[in-house]
Amino acid sequence: TKYRSWGPEKIHLSSADGLPEGYRLFSASTARYDDDSSEVAHSSSASSHHRRLKEPSLSQESAAFEELLKLVPQLGELVDKVHAGETHLVAGGDSKPRTSVVLPEPQPSFMAPGLKAKNIAWPPLFEPRHLLCGPQSHSSAMALTPRGFGALVRMGSDDAAEQDLKAEPFALQGLGEWGPLAGASWTQRGLQLITVAGQLLHCPGQEVPASGAWPCQAAEHPPLPLPAGAELLSAAVGEETTHEAKVASKAPLVALLFKHMPQVAALYRAVEGAWHPAGEVHVPPGVGPRPSLSLDGVEHLLIGGHGGEVHRRPLMAGGAGAPALHPAPMGSAGDRREFRAACARPEGGDLLRLAIREADSGAWTPELISAQ
Repeated sequence: TKYRSWGPEKIHLSSADGLPEGYRLFSASTARYDDDSSEVAHSSSASSHHRRLKEPSLSQESAAFEELLKLVPQLGELVDKVHAGETHLVAGGDSKPRTSVVLPEPQPSFMAPGLKAKNIAWPPLFEPRHLLCGPQSHSSAMALTPRGFGALVRMGSDDAAEQDLKAEPFALQGLGEWGPLAGASWTQRGLQLITVAGQLLHCPGQEVPASGAWPCQAAEHPPLPLPAGAELLSAAVGEETTHEAKVASKAPLVALLFKHMPQVAALYRAVEGAWHPAGEVHVPPGVGPRPSLSLDGVEHLLIGGHGGEVHRRPLMAGGAGAPALHPAPMGSAGDRREFRAACARPEGGDLLRLAIREADSGAWTPELISAQ
């Protein structure tokens, strides 16, 4: 054997005699294993298994970063729920859920109109969500709750005058079996309702019955084209502006905003006994988790935001008008107000807005607002 410059005295083996007890050529590093049994990987082709090794030592920064990475999926899910407007439990172990998501109030434009709330005596414990402007030559408006309790306000012809008004309460009879409302309109043939489940209802007549119960039944139109299991967030229905009510009922237009797709309002028109797609309208960002929809005839779609702003979108190709923004009316500093709906009055297209405001007593009361 050639040793070159190395002699036999410089070469030794671990099995050689005369080595100290416990002598080793090298010392293996200590492996760290997870205690969790889920780290053991099983193979279907062999009975062997192994465990994942970790670094021999971890700094405090590395350990903290690793724990933070484990929380990323949960943080992403939490962010998605907050953006979706879901209700969460109050931090600190409180078991009472929050009843609403508080959104920042948009700053009013310097050209925003002044806020003028009408002096109306509303029914007690009344928090409506839908606002319906009367049809042509009808100077009234009505507010509805999702469960069908309503109030009619007769404003008269002198809208600018300060006058005390009293809302006439009524109830929609027959709505209970169809579920809560997603939208409604007041047409020449009566009230047209759309439920959250997509059922179209009709309440004939123009005046509240003396009994206070306005009868409603399923409309003659086919069921709305909702995907299986889908629910509506907001909806609107409109008819052609004509003096012949029977002609108006042949081709109504509906705008549907789905809970699973709140960024786009889908338009459908009933033709020859079936609903046909009539287009889509993008919902502007920043209008809040539950924008309101209202049709001004069949020419314009009104999209109302939680801060009182109303976006007007033309629906007819080449029709009159262009997309427009009606700024939120400027109220008094310190007012706590939540805008819920808007509609266009037939005599000139002036807007009415429905809001609820927190009174000094802490109770929330409706407001019917016209911009001056």
